[in-house]
Amino acid sequence: MMQHLTNDILLDYVHGELSPADDASVYAHIEQCQPCRMEYEAEVAMGEMLRAHAAQEERELPSAVKAQIWERVRAGRPSVWTRTVTWLRPSIALPVAAVLALAAYFGTTQLSPQGAPSIEASYYLQDHAAMNSTVPFSDRGSSVNPVDLETAAAVDTQQTAVNVQPASYTADANP
Repeated sequence: MMQHLTNDILLDYVHGELSPADDASVYAHIEQCQPCRMEYEAEVAMGEMLRAHAAQEERELPSAVKAQIWERVRAGRPSVWTRTVTWLRPSIALPVAAVLALAAYFGTTQLSPQGAPSIEASYYLQDHAAMNSTVPFSDRGSSVNPVDLETAAAVDTQQTAVNVQPASYTADANP
């Protein structure tokens, strides 16, 4: 003899809350067992009757309750000040402040260089010598190497000084 289905299992079957295997076994049992089929049909009829009764009876809220609800809805709209204050909440204010701080830091480091690059004086001397050697008809036809000038100055300081008489030039002023 088969055991009959419980009311809880029938309700779960009606609402489609059983697993597919349990659903199939309950369906097979309802097809074979007349008392369980009658119980199933009674549950389905009860659910349909309750839905029909709820649809027929329209319930309306009292006008005083409606007025209070609408009053609270209208009063619930935030003012401009309230909306502004919500931006100052930590969940919004902290990330915004962090982004602004990073932008200020990286913006100032990119705009102001940390120091001008240093260029040695020998670079300028070599550049000047190269420019003078390429000029045609210049006073100095040969190129002067700045390194030679530096070494010559160092040698002159080690040698004894030589007295050279200044040359005097006279200009012919014949008109």
